[in-house]
Amino acid sequence: MMNDSFMNSEWQSLCDHLDEVSKHLGGSREEVMQFRDQPPPQRYPELLERVRQAAALATRWRGESATHQQDDELIDEAGRESFPASDPPTFSHAHA
Repeated sequence: MMNDSFMNSEWQSLCDHLDEVSKHLGGSREEVMQFRDQPPPQRYPELLERVRQAAALATRWRGESATHQQDDELIDEAGRESFPASDPPTFSHAHA
């Protein structure tokens, strides 16, 4: 069995890191809290399993984030294509 203070420190670090990743990728705050609410792992293999679970969450969030980015890109492209029709006529003092 590993030193409890080491396991607690590593567990806290993993939870904090997952929280930051969720903010960056738009992950679910609820999922982060559910992950964090688990009892700290007691053995190193348990910690490694939690790291795997955290990585799986981050991978899913990244995939969802990529889908949203593609949607945003399509909207931006549609806006660029309608650019001439959406601009008001240019006003010049020389024609006044």
